[in-house]
Amino acid sequence: MQAQEEPLKFFLENNYLRKKCTKCGMSFWTLDADRTTCGEVPCDPYSFIHNSPTSKGYSLEEMREEFLSFFEKYGHKRIKRYPIVARWREDVYLVNASIYDFQPHVTSGKVPPPGNPLVISQPCIRTVDLDNVGKTGRHLSVFEMGGAKSFNFPGKEIYWKDKAVEYSRLFLEHLGVDRNEIIYKEKPWFGGGNAGSAVEVMVRGLEVATLVFMDMIEDPSGEYEFDGLRYRKMENRIVDTGYGIDRLVWLSQGTDTIFESLYPDLVKKLMEEVGISTPKFLGKFIAESSKEDGSEQKFLRALSEEDRETMEKLLQIYVLADHSRSLTFLLFDGLVPSNSKAGYVLRMLIRRSLLSLQKLKLNGGLWPLIEIQEKRFGSLIDKRLERSAREIVHLETERFNELLSKGDSLIIKHARNGTMSEDDAVMLFQSNGLPIEYIRERAQVLNIKLPESISKFKGFANQRIEGVEKEKVGIGSYPATRKLYYEDERNFEFKSKVVGIEGNKIILEETSFYPEGGGQPSDTGYLTVNGTKHNVIDVQIINNVVVHTLDDADGIMKGDYVSGFVDVERRDRLMKNHSATHILLSSIRDVLGLHVWQSGAQKDPIVSRLDITHYKDISREELKAIEMRANQIIRMNLPLHKEFVDRDKAEENFGFTLYQGGIPAGNSLRLVEIPGIDAEGCGGTHVDWTGEVGLIKILRIEKIQDGVIRFHFTSGKSAVEQDQMIDDELMAIKEEMGSDPIQSYNSMRKEISEVRRALASGTKDHKVRFGKRMIRLIETDEVIANDVSRSLGDGVGIVISKERIRVASGRNDASALEILRLIESAGLVKGGGNPQFAQGKVLRENLDWKSVKEAIIHH
Repeated sequence: MQAQEEPLKFFLENNYLRKKCTKCGMSFWTLDADRTTCGEVPCDPYSFIHNSPTSKGYSLEEMREEFLSFFEKYGHKRIKRYPIVARWREDVYLVNASIYDFQPHVTSGKVPPPGNPLVISQPCIRTVDLDNVGKTGRHLSVFEMGGAKSFNFPGKEIYWKDKAVEYSRLFLEHLGVDRNEIIYKEKPWFGGGNAGSAVEVMVRGLEVATLVFMDMIEDPSGEYEFDGLRYRKMENRIVDTGYGIDRLVWLSQGTDTIFESLYPDLVKKLMEEVGISTPKFLGKFIAESSKEDGSEQKFLRALSEEDRETMEKLLQIYVLADHSRSLTFLLFDGLVPSNSKAGYVLRMLIRRSLLSLQKLKLNGGLWPLIEIQEKRFGSLIDKRLERSAREIVHLETERFNELLSKGDSLIIKHARNGTMSEDDAVMLFQSNGLPIEYIRERAQVLNIKLPESISKFKGFANQRIEGVEKEKVGIGSYPATRKLYYEDERNFEFKSKVVGIEGNKIILEETSFYPEGGGQPSDTGYLTVNGTKHNVIDVQIINNVVVHTLDDADGIMKGDYVSGFVDVERRDRLMKNHSATHILLSSIRDVLGLHVWQSGAQKDPIVSRLDITHYKDISREELKAIEMRANQIIRMNLPLHKEFVDRDKAEENFGFTLYQGGIPAGNSLRLVEIPGIDAEGCGGTHVDWTGEVGLIKILRIEKIQDGVIRFHFTSGKSAVEQDQMIDDELMAIKEEMGSDPIQSYNSMRKEISEVRRALASGTKDHKVRFGKRMIRLIETDEVIANDVSRSLGDGVGIVISKERIRVASGRNDASALEILRLIESAGLVKGGGNPQFAQGKVLRENLDWKSVKEAIIHH
């Protein structure tokens, strides 16, 4: 609790004593007059191992149901779990606490909670302690957080601190825990943009719950500070209790580690396959690991070589048990691996798991373990994603095996004089995808020294998105604009009153001009005032006020009545392309799978684009099937239902695919539904029937980053225009190439080959010494320079043309980038690259091979 707050009545009325821990100095509440420590490791050891305080042992499934049923009995509404990928949020990628389900919309009071009070058991992912998974016997990457929540809004009080603490004691007593063994440790809490006082609940050394009393919101000018962030008090007060369902299972069973409690069958199966049994010293190891000072590593080093090998194998088994469950939830929630954002977490969890399989010499692959978890957690996941999940694991395994085949050479290449810097090690992790533990192990084998700091490097942090766009500001205070474009999307002419003028920006009482939003550009057109025409060149919405930017606002006065005229042609094309975006996305999901998620979109009157997540290249056959399906939906001429609905009800009916196009604020959501095809929260303008779109034509696709593919497409009249333009281009090519285009093409190829041979005959090939090696230094024409550099194979060479320099290296002992830097230091070129290939611009006119050779030899 915060120091300035009064002690809870519950503690005072139930004879609890407030003490200060003699080891960590933190305050805690207890019924034990003789207690001097706070009840949490390392201040107190685990005393529940082989000595459970509960009346019986629970499995994970049993404990989840026990928790949910208990709070249901006390009036809490049971809520289904949310996706582990935070689709409804713009500030985080993954859910790592149950309160994330309700931030920021519910906690801010903009959206009512789906129940009040409510109870949920939410799967969560935390990567901040990923390196400790398996090593300590208690850290997890995936866990279920039982959340009992109470949302207290002004004028609507549900329950606050005292009742929350009372419920926690009642629940633990319900499990059979003696109230005298329950300790409440005070500790401030912050996360996800909110903060508040809290108490952690301890039983026999184990933290089993945190009771958070959230009454602050992040504010740079706030008076309270936690971990460098400032907060202010908010009107809403939220009880956010997080019970560790997995930890409660461990408490109830009292096994040596949490893994034997959570995954008894899987751990036993893997131990049998590896040929080990539970070591007698396992309990001692866990006791050492609970000290949180690295004592477990000293303990391992003191073991015999045989015992240490057994323990190392067991720790890898724990990693596989944990990671396979994490992967199951991530894959079956539709996440796609990539080199950024949440997809990066998925990729690295797969790779860490594959390394563990490799260390254990298990050849069955990763998928059989995920299948076991899929079967166990089948009621919590969407099994329709099994095909994509299986394919992702197969493809990622192939990619990682290929990477590992180059792993040693990559490590050697980034080492200098037998030492690798921390920056290079981190780069191999972040850019190449080599897990840090793999780099550590291989560096040791290869006699390459790593800095001590790398042992403390954490490859992951909790995935929080930086730089989220804040609400637009910049105009005065005006009443919300009446939005005629929602009342009738084909009302292109209107009359309205001017309620504000700011420079060349005009605010009207009501408008038919659609403001930019949701990837759809604004309408354009013009306003007439007193017989004068003013062009509308941009429209934005700021705090629910529509702002029209004019080319010239001279002569317009506040209070004037204007006539507005929307550019009909532009609006019609945008409406068709926006509706086409929904149709196309649905068609892509139909063909490729439900893992597909919209990653971005930009509508345009002519050619629009749609970015989607996908884990492999799209074949020509798949592309044709997508286009065929999209145009089938158009021919079905289905209605588009457009209405403002309650957000909670929409989520309940359609799930979080509502937010494919973005996350709207507030409780009222504009639902655009094509019955049986697609339903999204969308503020854009749309046609009334799919048939009005006319035609969807996919022009091309491109991979814009790992795991993201961009569709360039058009629809309606624009699609016909694009088809006609393509026909014109083909006709021009045919006319240029004559009556037999194939013969003309072959003849042209032959001529090009002859030109290339002629140019190649003028290529000059020289030698230059680089270290202990002789490398090629080639002068050639720009037309064939790329071909020449690619032809070097495993060799090393410098290719100079009139305007460019290229350096290629197929060897570990000669870095292309290092060679380029030598030439650059002489002021001859400017460029960049990597150890395999580097290139740049030639700075000196008529640069010849002798100057380059001198620059290298001089070095």
